[in-house]
Amino acid sequence: MIWTESFGRPADPAILLVMGGPAQGIAWPDALCRRLADSGYLVVRYDHRDVGLSTKTDFRVSCYDLSTLAGDAADVITGLGLASAHVVGQSAGGIVAQLLALDEPSLVRSLVLLSCSPDANGDVHLPPRTGLPGPGQPLLDHVAGMTDDPPTTRAARVAAAVRGWRVFVGTGAPFSETYWRDLVERSMRREAGSDLGGNHLRALDRTPPLTARIGAIQVPTLVVHGRRDDVFPLAHGEALAGAIAAARLMVLDDLGHIFPPQWCPLVHGLVTRHLREAEAAARPAGRVRSPGVNWTSDQWGTTGAEVPPAAL
Repeated sequence: MIWTESFGRPADPAILLVMGGPAQGIAWPDALCRRLADSGYLVVRYDHRDVGLSTKTDFRVSCYDLSTLAGDAADVITGLGLASAHVVGQSAGGIVAQLLALDEPSLVRSLVLLSCSPDANGDVHLPPRTGLPGPGQPLLDHVAGMTDDPPTTRAARVAAAVRGWRVFVGTGAPFSETYWRDLVERSMRREAGSDLGGNHLRALDRTPPLTARIGAIQVPTLVVHGRRDDVFPLAHGEALAGAIAAARLMVLDDLGHIFPPQWCPLVHGLVTRHLREAEAAARPAGRVRSPGVNWTSDQWGTTGAEVPPAAL
């Protein structure tokens, strides 16, 4: 079963938020979900298989690549009774979003790809197969530290995870130790001791480069990439935008790999502008859609749901 959470009105256009790597759906900030819902969208975030509250699998028996996670994303859209959705993917979640647009194009209205790549690996020591640059030294140092001195207590695991988020946020943006520690602790409580997020890194290593395929993506696509990204250096975003015909590239000078919660207003603005332009481009001539309404805080809601993915 796939755990999902929705913000907003079911009648509004849907946004599916696809988180990357082994992170849970709750890594999408509540503030961003609420802002998007207040702008007239039904916002859905969810836990991939093997993380959070979703079903866990035995990777040794049922190994998979990111196309399987794209199938799960399709099941979330159809399982919630949605005809289609704007899809916003972060990091490896953006690769999942690309695969969803390729494999199930009727379900995808537009794409926003944050800190993403057409060719990446979960193992930091494996170079991208298309010649793109590997990760920067801060991530390599963090992984080396985890390998040489793996955390064995809960407190040490929390501290190591917070250090990892610090690397992802980078040095150009504010880092709130309190915010990220709270996210790590909430995530650990939801895992209940069954953290299999490493399976996503193995799945990423099993996923072939998408560079030759993504020229077939036809939906409007916004690529947002940070100049300070030490996980997927800027060349990854440039290659992604260059390969997708309908893509635009937005480079943010101070952005690392993950945006901090303080940047939710900025990310909200980028996403909603792109989505409204995509909706306007798809609107039949002579048909006018009402603009999004700014709902008050008591007019957005949160619901928990489970969607059975066909692949499980």
